[in-house]
Amino acid sequence: MSETIQRAIALRKDGNFEQSRQLLETLLANDELKAKAHLHIAWSYDNQGFESAAVPHYHAALSGELDATERFDALFGLASTLRSLGEYQEAIVWFEKTLALYPDAREVLPFYAMCLYNLGHHKQATELLLKLLIETTNAEEILTYQRAIKLYAQDLDRTWS
Repeated sequence: MSETIQRAIALRKDGNFEQSRQLLETLLANDELKAKAHLHIAWSYDNQGFESAAVPHYHAALSGELDATERFDALFGLASTLRSLGEYQEAIVWFEKTLALYPDAREVLPFYAMCLYNLGHHKQATELLLKLLIETTNAEEILTYQRAIKLYAQDLDRTWS
């Protein structure tokens, strides 16, 4: 990672968002670093609470050269930001693209479930979260009921007579 990007990250972490972005903007003419700079500019806007300003930078980052981790970060960041802006239909497309490319990325699942909820897919969101809970918890009190939770999560509307 370039020294300029490292300095910009440190500035962002210290809450100096504008300074961070100004430093990153000097890299936008560099074809090799342009996409990475856009990604960090997007994060800076997101961290500052200016989500709308972050969106075009996520798109610009995704149109350039990123390594696999950076591409994941840009996809996930864009999807999450769109959801937070209430752009649920567009967000779901980006969440699903992220999960298709990075199927083991469990950190995406709670945000994807929130977007499903926002779109009125309450059952699917709840099922997803229950499955995630069972797969990731270490709480013995929950694991005691693992079999039942897995069964119910398959069809929340099913009843037994």
